[in-house]
This record gives sequence, structure tokens and C-alpha cells, in this order.
Amino acid sequence: MLKEYFQHYIKNVRNLSQRTVGHYITGINAINTLLEKYHFPIQNLFDVHTIEELNQVKEFISKNEEFLEKNRVGNQMYSAAFKHFYKFVVEDELYDVVNVGKLDIIVPKPQLVTQNEVKKWKRNKLIVQQVIKSVHHCCEIDNKHTTFISSSTGKNYVEGHHLIPMQKQEIFENSLDNYANIISLCPNCHRLLHHGVAPQKEKVLKEIFQHRRERFVASGIDLRISEFLKCIG
Repeated sequence: MLKEYFQHYIKNVRNLSQRTVGHYITGINAINTLLEKYHFPIQNLFDVHTIEELNQVKEFISKNEEFLEKNRVGNQMYSAAFKHFYKFVVEDELYDVVNVGKLDIIVPKPQLVTQNEVKKWKRNKLIVQQVIKSVHHCCEIDNKHTTFISSSTGKNYVEGHHLIPMQKQEIFENSLDNYANIISLCPNCHRLLHHGVAPQKEKVLKEIFQHRRERFVASGIDLRISEFLKCIG
């Protein structure tokens, strides 16, 4: 999934050529080959789930002689590919409440994976972190809802929430683990959407849906408000 988003980012956000997109994907795949060859714990950059994992890869390639030589011969193409991928994940200024919508595209339905003997739809925590960053660690229901300073981010603590639950993925052709379907919430509002009484939940969800409908459609989730509310339950 990150592969599709990265390709879209390079071409349509960074406005680079299709040829450059191909070069950077080749570069990332070459890094993946080295990660596998050296039995690194993370063997596919497109499967990283945290910034910490990404930084581990960054440290590895900065010291790996085979990568450094390959990068030298390749006129720094491989380091450029990683630099753009790192920027996409961590640093890009596009991650604000307006511009994160540039990443609303249709991506394939994720795989089912087994965790603790339970099958779950695969999701990526990095997307949640990007969404939270895009709204400056605020609650999207009410940005005046402050909590406490998170030890991991140094920012106001909020939580990522899939509006349409991942458990409903089987009835959708396209991924629900996307930017449009994830919202940043303070813990209280998060609990409201999980445990609140229907009238209170519906009032909030209808407002969210009106703001997100076009983004849902761009992400391959085209449904009416009644269908949206039914999915959430």
C-alpha cells in the first residue's frame, strides 16, 4: 500500500516525471534486496510501520559498504530514492489539513494477516501518524480539546481512528486503511465514537461525513450518509 502512495506522491505531489518515479521505485526495490540479503529485521521499506523502523533502515544503509558502492556507481540514485521516501513518510510540508488530501487515491484491498491466532486486515501505522501530523496533533471534532503532552511525540496526545472500521473491509473493494478514512481524535471523542449513544454519535458523524465525502469518493469509498452510518453501527 505504501508503494502506491509513494508512487502517487512522487508523480502528483512532487510533480516528477514517470521516468523518475520508475527510477525511485527501482531504487527502493534495490534497498529491499539488500535488506533481505543481510537478514535485516525490516526487509521491505513499503512494509515499515513506524518512523523508528525507517530510521533503523536509514542507519543500516548509511554504513553498508555494498549499498554505498552501488549508490556511487548509480550516481546517487539509490540514496535519492530513499531520501524522497523518507521525506514522504516523515518530513514533507504537505502534511497539513488541506494538502494531505492530495494523497487520496484508490489503493487495493489489504491482505488478511494472522495476529495472535486471529485474522485481521493488514493496516499501516505510518498513515495514522501522517494524518495526526497533518492536523498538528489536534482533535478533528474540536481542536480545543487538549489532553497532555505525549512522551513519544512531544505534542498534544491524540489517537488515530478509522471512521469505517477495518472489520468492514470485506464489503469494500478498495482499502479502508487510507488517509480519508482516518481521523485524529482526543481520547474522549474517540470513546464517543466507540461507545456513545446513537444521537450523539450520529450528530458528530454526519458532520464528519459532509466534510469527508469527496475525499471518500477519491479513495474509492462511494456511499451515502445512511450507508456510512450503518457501517459504523
